[in-house]
Amino acid sequence: MARRRIPVYELQIGMYVAKLDVSWFRSPFLRHAFLIEEPTQIDRLVRAGIHTVEIDPERSITIDQTNESPELPSDSVRQSEQVPALIPKPLKPLAQLNEEHAQALLAKKQLDEAVHSLYRTIAQTGTVQPEQAAEAVQEITIVARTLPNSALFMALTQNRGGDASLTQHALATCTLSLMLGQAFHVNPLELQELATAALLHDIGLLQIPQALINRAHVTSPPLSELERRKFRAHPRLGVDTLKQQRGFDASVLHLVGHHHPAYTVDGTLGPPPSRSLVDRTCILALVDKYDELITGFGGASPYSPQQAIQRLYIDAGHCGLNQNILAHFISTVGIYPVHSHVKLNTNETAVVTALNARKLHQPVVTITHDAEGRECQEPIVIDLAHQEGQDHPRAIAIVLDDHVLSESVKISRAA
Repeated sequence: MARRRIPVYELQIGMYVAKLDVSWFRSPFLRHAFLIEEPTQIDRLVRAGIHTVEIDPERSITIDQTNESPELPSDSVRQSEQVPALIPKPLKPLAQLNEEHAQALLAKKQLDEAVHSLYRTIAQTGTVQPEQAAEAVQEITIVARTLPNSALFMALTQNRGGDASLTQHALATCTLSLMLGQAFHVNPLELQELATAALLHDIGLLQIPQALINRAHVTSPPLSELERRKFRAHPRLGVDTLKQQRGFDASVLHLVGHHHPAYTVDGTLGPPPSRSLVDRTCILALVDKYDELITGFGGASPYSPQQAIQRLYIDAGHCGLNQNILAHFISTVGIYPVHSHVKLNTNETAVVTALNARKLHQPVVTITHDAEGRECQEPIVIDLAHQEGQDHPRAIAIVLDDHVLSESVKISRAA
């Protein structure tokens, strides 16, 4: 059966996309041939400006509308009966996840240069050029709209412990704000304001001695009251810097001035904020706090991603964090984010390849190395939330960083 060209808005789950109407670097997908498995794929195509696609009817599958599961050929059904129920089909093959992660790392490297250039100009001149900030925000926005959230999140956050540099923090906070803003369907103009504020929210720290910043969250010896007041003044200092340029909207000023709910900011930022502005302030405050926790900002000990999530959940009430936005953030990134390398209680090494929305502490993992560290010839997919009938169910024991992972790979190759 010949391929058919259809408008993107006619795409349905189960259709196999064989070709897009844009070149590869403008596509939100690393491949231009893939199966439509969820509505978010269609949404990403629309947001990327794609108008028409070619579908391959022979590789498409029909969908049972009663349970929204693929209607497989009878041979496939018979084969699936031979597979234990605890091994579901992964949402994405491991090779595709690895490819997406590599693409996200490359994109991050390019974004690093744009943010470094912006902050270098601010440090040298003491001013912010609105045009330069807008260009950096546009680059980050394009990446956030096109790359999968899981790959971009991991590229921005993995192995950040001890790296609390201002530019890395600005990039991570800006990108995570965009992710959450898009999830809450913030309109494009307000999303741009949120991204701009997130990118510039800590420029006030450029006016505070680095030695003081490095001790901001160290308990021994703690900051003096005078030092604490100086540090807590950085949101106001950032607002003052932006006001000098007269090129930033009042909403951006408000977001920058209130990104720390516990800090007091004077009332010179205009009328009471709208509900939309309050929500965006909560988004910025949340991702700012998260990135501070995983990097060890202010001299504190870095948290692992799952420790940071737990800390945010426990402290949400008295830290002024919005519970609804926090819950959405946790469900989006997971306790163990996709792409995380983990060691199981069986001593096997695995990669988190999908989340379980109702049991975030039990994601779907793909085992890549056995208990002796040998690479698996065929990766084994395990849904940790569904291991009925198993005498010794698998569970995540620890999360591995890249150093530990590389050493385990060396051992397995040597063996």
